[in-house]
Amino acid sequence: MKKYARTLTALIVALALTLSLAGCSIALNDMLIVKRAYKHITEMDSLSFTLTADLDAVAGSLPVKSSVDADCQYVIDPGTLKAQVELDMGKLGKISLPLYVFSGDGALQVLAGLGQSGSTVWVSNSFPLAGSEEQDEELDRLTVEAVLNMLQDDPEALSVGESESINGQSCRPFILKVPGAVLMEALALQAPEGSSFAIDDTVVTIWIAEKDGMPVRLSADLASLFQYLLDIADASYLPKLKLNSLPVTVDITGYNNVQSITLPTA
Repeated sequence: MKKYARTLTALIVALALTLSLAGCSIALNDMLIVKRAYKHITEMDSLSFTLTADLDAVAGSLPVKSSVDADCQYVIDPGTLKAQVELDMGKLGKISLPLYVFSGDGALQVLAGLGQSGSTVWVSNSFPLAGSEEQDEELDRLTVEAVLNMLQDDPEALSVGESESINGQSCRPFILKVPGAVLMEALALQAPEGSSFAIDDTVVTIWIAEKDGMPVRLSADLASLFQYLLDIADASYLPKLKLNSLPVTVDITGYNNVQSITLPTA
């Protein structure tokens, strides 16, 4: 199986875990769907997808609500994400910004572009990665066996729904409860010493096409995961947000269709 970059987003981690785990408790027909999907994932070098989300949060005593739309490209090696993000803040207006996520200098780096095209100011933030280079190699190998051991005591960890039409394709939804500890290990970020920051267990649903086994859609409420990232980042330019909910839907629009991503120069 192809080794994924450590900077894979939680989206891809949850996707891989779902496909890996599903074989343990599902019907034969669903097993075949999963096996085809898992094959597609192991052969994946890049992908493109759209993302929609609705943020419900509080900054101090002020409610914060926003809808998010993004067109994204991802290259697995080296792990690099490019997104054009549109934020609709209601009466506060709309914001459009480019966003890049990549690894460098022992950290997960985030670049957000502010301002008009041609005069963009790049704001950066970094999330230190935990461990040494040798430990990084071990963290990369988030094996099926290790995850199964974490989930073996939870009989409700996986369920399979009825067929649905998603983006014009007949799909089966696979619903997985991913332990927060698994997501934290997969992200492998270094939390401040003595902190109690954590990610809650997260229910992830992935819709897989019945015909060819291609993953089509992924959805989850990622409020806890992004709260964890905000808490670790402690960025002075970000408001102190308390996230109540952040339902996210990802529609995969292409596989192995991104040649490369060029990072912007400051």
